[in-house]
Amino acid sequence: MNSEQYLALTPEAIKILKSNGCWSRSWSKVKVTKGFDPTRIAGTIFRGQVRIGRLEGEFIPKDGIRRYAGIFDANLHNVHIGDNCHISNINGWLSNLVIEDNVLIENAGSIVCQGESTFGNGHTIEVLNEGGGRELKITEMTSAQTAYLSTMYRHDPELIKALDKIADTYARSVQSDRATIGEGSKLFHCQNIVNVNIGRGAILRGIQNLKEGTVASSPEASTFVGDGVIAKNFIIQKGAYVSDGALLASSLIGEASKIGKQFSAENSVLFSNSEGFHSEVCSIFAGPYTVTHHRSTLLIAGMFSFFNAGSGTNQSNHMYKMGPLHQGIIERGGKTGSSSYLLWPSRVGAFSAIMGKHYANFDSSDFPFSYVNEDSGQSTLVPGMNFFTVGTMRDGLKWPTRDGRKNTDKLDQINFEVLSPYTGQKMMQGQSILLDLYAQAERGQEYVSHKGILIKRLLLKTCSRYYRMALEKYLGDALIARLKAATVKKLADLLDQTEGSHGGPWVDVSGLLCAQSRLEKLLDRIKGGDVADLESLQAELTIIQGSFSLDEWSWIIKAIPEIYGFEELNHENLITILDRWKVSSTKLLNMVEMDASKEFEGNVRTGFGIDGHQDEDFTEVRGKFESNSFKKQLDEMRQVVESGYDQSLSILNNL
Repeated sequence: MNSEQYLALTPEAIKILKSNGCWSRSWSKVKVTKGFDPTRIAGTIFRGQVRIGRLEGEFIPKDGIRRYAGIFDANLHNVHIGDNCHISNINGWLSNLVIEDNVLIENAGSIVCQGESTFGNGHTIEVLNEGGGRELKITEMTSAQTAYLSTMYRHDPELIKALDKIADTYARSVQSDRATIGEGSKLFHCQNIVNVNIGRGAILRGIQNLKEGTVASSPEASTFVGDGVIAKNFIIQKGAYVSDGALLASSLIGEASKIGKQFSAENSVLFSNSEGFHSEVCSIFAGPYTVTHHRSTLLIAGMFSFFNAGSGTNQSNHMYKMGPLHQGIIERGGKTGSSSYLLWPSRVGAFSAIMGKHYANFDSSDFPFSYVNEDSGQSTLVPGMNFFTVGTMRDGLKWPTRDGRKNTDKLDQINFEVLSPYTGQKMMQGQSILLDLYAQAERGQEYVSHKGILIKRLLLKTCSRYYRMALEKYLGDALIARLKAATVKKLADLLDQTEGSHGGPWVDVSGLLCAQSRLEKLLDRIKGGDVADLESLQAELTIIQGSFSLDEWSWIIKAIPEIYGFEELNHENLITILDRWKVSSTKLLNMVEMDASKEFEGNVRTGFGIDGHQDEDFTEVRGKFESNSFKKQLDEMRQVVESGYDQSLSILNNL
């Protein structure tokens, strides 16, 4: 904003303003900067304290129509206008606003601030549990991680009290009786905006009604709020796209998320890179990369991340006894098939695919990479098989490339790894459980049961081998990465883990993978008051994110003897790890290729060449598997396995 001293209007300037159709009961309350050009204002009513910066230059928006800096046909009340703004055709009032430099407002209704407001910051929403008990205070700086701690750590009232205090402190810091429209923002055809802060470079077009909220934005990560949007008690973070009749109530939309096509959200959070179209969500905790695209889909009272909802996906949180009090968790990387149904409370393991309708409560969190199926009304599980599918591999490759966040001060801390200590510890646990279940099962038994879900007895050993293969690949990947590190000069350097964590279980803090012991140290500092504001909390979470590689290697060093049964990690045993990595990696690629090739075989050709020439039509439309880009990518991966093995073996032999 212009920091120049504001001056009273000269008699000549007042005369020109009056001749241009302007009116004020008290012209003395209108102040302007030096060099003020009154010819650039027409048809405007001034009430209360009005400050106007320099009016120079012009705008050429995307429609190509030139707009000149100036104020035309507007009603202003207690407004501070920065330099070189264009304001025109205001049918209602611009009231109690700070309009920063280079803002364009055209064809608007009322944009006002009524009384004191925190602009959605500090507003409490009933996320995950409609009956309450997991209340979250949303703010412009709420990350997936801070929301996770506030929502899921209710067992620690002291922590919740400290986190609520941090949110309240931030809300008070932005509380004001003036709303801000940030520098470079553009507002077209907006009907009604009440108590909303708008960030720099935001674009608002055709919105219907915004009340009590914040549209965060920055020049490098412009936020768009478009046609027909209605939102109340909301936060929209930087780089988000919200349009096409979206309905938001007591909700937060994360950075670079895309929302539209009549999507409806209530008491929900959808963090970075999420997408919501057509669907309805209520009291969900949607971590990064939660996607729902279908009109018939309802997500309710669930926690998700890296999730893709199939059409007609639905859940039930109501037993028609004590109300909608139940909740469910689909751990990272989950998918639901068309018309899938889950009865809460249930918990589904990471990277699992859910098909069919499930009317019993179950917990498959010990078994990542699984198929959750329905068989004659019962929930069944095929553990580990989903790791060897083309879908899981494609997901792991695409997520990092689809991070749409442009701002440098990203809020959500995200680990994209499919294989990590988090999934590694679960596979180790799952393998142990499967072998125990096999030992305890009777020979003629068809199914065994574990935490409410059935597993075929004949699959127990096979699925345990799937986990073994995946673990061998993961440990080998980590060993090879470590061998190639510039700091490794001798075997002792390779096995060093002094900088990593002290071990223990790993947790997925809505996208952030970390050792629980490291997280707990942060929680103690929050409760002790050492971390007392959102900026400090964000900095601490960034440090934890940066510690991933060191902590991962510390976990790997502890996991290798347990998985392989080695008494020590010597040169010979490390070669064994590389050998097993090569075999398991090759088997994985072969199984993924076999899964992908099914898209080109048999009945999938049905519907091609409806009037004959079915094979030729299929080839022209879908191509041949041998020339498919993903097939070529798999071939390149095989070459990487061969070269990676030879190179790593050479490095190891020279240590």
